[in-house]
Amino acid sequence: MAEVSVKKFSAVDFSPDKYVKEISQVCIGGQDLQQHRTKVLGLSEETSASLKKNVYQNYMQFIETAKEISHLESEMYQLSHLLTEQRSLLAALSQTPAAALENNTKDENESTKEEDKREKLLAAIAEKVEGCVSLLDVPNRGLLYEGDLLELDPLENTPLHRVHAYLLTDILLISTWISNRRGPTRYKFQTQYELGSLAVVNVRDLGSIRHAFKLLAFPDSRAFLMMHNQSKREWLDQFETAKKARLAVDQQKREPVPTANDQRSPVRTESIDSCTNPFGEPDSEHDYDSIEETPEWLLEVPDDLDVLIVERHFEDAHALIERSKEYLEKAPQNPANLDLKKKLDLRINSLISVLTSELSVSPDKSLQGGLRASRRAMRLLNLLGKTTQACDLFLKLCSSILKTQMKRVKREGAAVVYVKRLSRIFFSNLSEMIREFQIRTFSNCPEIASVFTVWVSQELIHFTSHLIKQIFVPQAGLSTLAECVTLVREQCEQLNDLGIDVCFQLEGQLSSPITRALVETRDKLVDAVKLRAAEDSWHPLNVVSRQALLRMNTEFTSHGLMDLHQFQTGEWWLELTSNTVAFTKLFISVLKDGLLLVSTDSMHSLDKVIYDVFSAQLKHVLTSLRSEKFESQRPLIVKNAKFLMDCLRVACSHMTMHNNCRLKELQKEFSAAFPSSSSSTTKIVTDYI
Repeated sequence: MAEVSVKKFSAVDFSPDKYVKEISQVCIGGQDLQQHRTKVLGLSEETSASLKKNVYQNYMQFIETAKEISHLESEMYQLSHLLTEQRSLLAALSQTPAAALENNTKDENESTKEEDKREKLLAAIAEKVEGCVSLLDVPNRGLLYEGDLLELDPLENTPLHRVHAYLLTDILLISTWISNRRGPTRYKFQTQYELGSLAVVNVRDLGSIRHAFKLLAFPDSRAFLMMHNQSKREWLDQFETAKKARLAVDQQKREPVPTANDQRSPVRTESIDSCTNPFGEPDSEHDYDSIEETPEWLLEVPDDLDVLIVERHFEDAHALIERSKEYLEKAPQNPANLDLKKKLDLRINSLISVLTSELSVSPDKSLQGGLRASRRAMRLLNLLGKTTQACDLFLKLCSSILKTQMKRVKREGAAVVYVKRLSRIFFSNLSEMIREFQIRTFSNCPEIASVFTVWVSQELIHFTSHLIKQIFVPQAGLSTLAECVTLVREQCEQLNDLGIDVCFQLEGQLSSPITRALVETRDKLVDAVKLRAAEDSWHPLNVVSRQALLRMNTEFTSHGLMDLHQFQTGEWWLELTSNTVAFTKLFISVLKDGLLLVSTDSMHSLDKVIYDVFSAQLKHVLTSLRSEKFESQRPLIVKNAKFLMDCLRVACSHMTMHNNCRLKELQKEFSAAFPSSSSSTTKIVTDYI
């Protein structure tokens, strides 16, 4: 097989057509092509993972750089502000009397005291909470409210643990209690949320859950419980006040600040992920007009989508996404709209991630709903343009369902009963999956039909491999194998009505074990013939009663053999030996089972088996005919030889229903040893044939 390497695909003169032709010439059969395809897909996944890793590293560096730029911008703005204040102060000092100077000094001292108080309060919080040393890094950050909360499980509403929360002017900080605390440290930092990406939802009192509210910060959803309603009301009011204050600050930052020279002072960027230049300014008043003209519902789309996704209203989220896309396509390309587009893309990716997690297969996930439970997520992924990803997840889900259903079938009792249950469950589930794929889920996606066909082929390989291990064992009889294979073929033919024919592949998978079973049966029969030949005394058969003779005659004629009355010598005697009668019954049974077991393409294997077994019996007859030990029984031996050649051989040749049966070769090989019989002795009952 041709080597699969990155250097080969990344070469400048790489030609896909030439590569495909090379692979087609080297690979032998579909199995090699599947292995090569698996290697190419593995290389693709490795390359994709490497690219994602590089992108993630560069993205993290970009985030860090943006933070540094934001901090530098803030410091530059503060420095500019301080210089402006100093200049104004110097001008005022030169123009104001001493009393005014004293008042300004007093105001400045009060401002300094307030700043010192704020810093001391944040320093106290940093000392109490382990891991919060960076609280003083953000200027003008202050504490609005704090208190103890009891966190609840968002799904079961059961208490989890106590937390202590701090509501600051820009973030919500949540810390956990330290049980074995020593010193001033009482809490440990758990997480923090930006107020701009946080939504607070009031929870109605229901049962034992009273005085609670939810925090929605995509993709998390957390619920907290208070001791009384007053505490809950204070928290909600403080959240509302903090968000309003932040919106006012953001709005003030967007608006230009006129100066004496009609210039705008530097404005700090709204966020790190803003699409605008962090050092730049709006080019004209038109940018601010565009931002103001943006509808209010569109500005709230990111927050609304977070809430809808957390509350699992996926259809409403998709409708809102389509509405926003339609508006943004017609809207002008201003910085505000570009920022909204980026936020919208992030929410779309979040929705896709949630939907794919709905379809993902894990050991602890229940498959109770089956394919019906996946229709919603499949339909939404198709609408979002992720048809290929949805198809891959759908097929993995189907494979898991098939595997689970087949594991429930236990090997108990007869092999035929087990195979009947196993094949019925496998093919019925497979039929339902084909209908789900073709009619309900991917009816408008013909481009992925080939992927589903390949998947059906792989699942059939897994099924036949399991089936072969269970029934094709040395102790299994040929009749049992024939009945089992017939049941599987009948179930497999049900897929033809759905447009998928895998019968040829099924025959290909069963060909080798069937041939092996026939060879083992041939060896056993040849050994049995030799064993009975050693014990054969060549005496006529006594059937004991007329009823027994009638039953044997009916059995033989039903298989296409001649009437046994032609070999009847006495009232209950036949000119056939017990060895000949036993071989006839056994040979016809093996031939019938073999015809049920093999297909048209593997008939040559059965021909060789019946030829070798029949030839072994004739060689025994020929050896006895030439032996001096049985010289007195030669007429009886000749009679049995004629029965085998002219009756059993001809009837079995008709049963095979094809002209290439090797039993006809026996006539040429043994014609010289056995004299041909008259036409009256070769009369065949053709009703059965």
